[in-house]
Amino acid sequence: MNRVPKKEAWAYYFGIFGQNLSCALMMNWFMNFCTDVLYVEGYIIGIVLGIARVWDSVNDPIIGTVIDRHRFKNGEKFRPLLRATPIFIGIIIVLLFTDWGFQGDLPKAIYVLILYLAYDMIFTVQDVSMWSMTSVMTDSPDEREHLSQWGRIFAAFGFGAVGMFPTVMDALLQQGVERKWIYLGGAVVFGVGGMAISMLSSKAKERIQTTEETTATSFKENLKMLFSNKIVMLVLLGNILNGLSLTVPAQYFFEHKVSANLLGEEVGGLTIMTMFYAFAYMFNGVGMFFTAKISQKIGGMKNVLIWANVVTVVMRVIAFLIGFEGNRIWFAMIVFGIGSIPGSMFGIARTALWGDSIDYMEWKTGKRAEAITFAAQTFCDKISTALNTVIAGALLSILAYDAEAVANGAELSQQFHTWIWPLFMLGPAIGAVLYIIPLLFIKYPKELKEQVTAELRERRGQITE
Repeated sequence: MNRVPKKEAWAYYFGIFGQNLSCALMMNWFMNFCTDVLYVEGYIIGIVLGIARVWDSVNDPIIGTVIDRHRFKNGEKFRPLLRATPIFIGIIIVLLFTDWGFQGDLPKAIYVLILYLAYDMIFTVQDVSMWSMTSVMTDSPDEREHLSQWGRIFAAFGFGAVGMFPTVMDALLQQGVERKWIYLGGAVVFGVGGMAISMLSSKAKERIQTTEETTATSFKENLKMLFSNKIVMLVLLGNILNGLSLTVPAQYFFEHKVSANLLGEEVGGLTIMTMFYAFAYMFNGVGMFFTAKISQKIGGMKNVLIWANVVTVVMRVIAFLIGFEGNRIWFAMIVFGIGSIPGSMFGIARTALWGDSIDYMEWKTGKRAEAITFAAQTFCDKISTALNTVIAGALLSILAYDAEAVANGAELSQQFHTWIWPLFMLGPAIGAVLYIIPLLFIKYPKELKEQVTAELRERRGQITE
């Protein structure tokens, strides 16, 4: 029996779509804005963003605990936060993507650090609340997997929609529009617009509401519960290890190294980047629609995660061997797209495992801690992203990348020409291999999952609308 009406579920999905419009802009383009508009050295912005993300990740368990321990007057924990946070996030994104004319790397770095910390902390409140909803909208594991699946599909659509940004940038740059105005326009459209759409997620209902008996009473107890949850700990370890990928953001590779002929017309690198990832997202959609069924076929979401990473590694190696010069980029794009089919199942499988782990935690301890569990996911995502960012910034400096010099007519370094392709294509494969190792130790068979679900339903009684 489905407990979540379709109208409510669709509002929740579109809220996730909107959130990921702004999230994709920040994750994929803010570092490039800092190097190519603010002209901050790669290693400096890498360190600044790395510090911001590490510091904010430290606060994630605290934020999760505060959310877990606080209930609004109507008994809810998450919905009111989903209504309030988007307003502040949208404003901060616009401020971050504005060139205020600061001189010198230090003033720029301080400004970015302060505002980015504010953005990340408020975004954490929204993100933890949004994904925690999957565990309280229904008590059915199958329906929760369905919510996770479609939530991740809409998240991918949000990320994919921002894929049009480089093509728009390519066209506007050719028309003489300054790069800083293009970024500011993107902040308004994707940042503010995305956050406005994200408010739809607050229409979802919290059907499993915690009581004094099922709520952890302290930060220490929350952490103890979290660390005793082996499923969460192993997945989180994999997340952190994934951050050790030796790679750089895609736009540096595409803008400076890629051009190809399409139907007799020479196509620029940023436009090809849009096509490259649009093609991959088409295959993403294919995988996402069948994640739940594939999970049943191969023994659960843990195995989905393992095989998704294995296939990602194999397909990246094949694409690397094909190369990117000239029209080879189209063949590499096809291989990369096919490799995205299992990779697209990654987020769905992980979110479903979180929900299972929260039930398992309640079954063992009698208490639930949704927010800190999803905050732990955000914590490790940010640690992973921080590692990636610091590494990417260091690599750009090692490659002697100087956007200001290039803008003034200087040539790219030989190091850049030699290493940018293997770093772009093979670097993420390193993290994927490392991610697999902890997953091999997760033990949560189907029989135990069914037992946990049945016994929890008996404890809670029938959930009403």
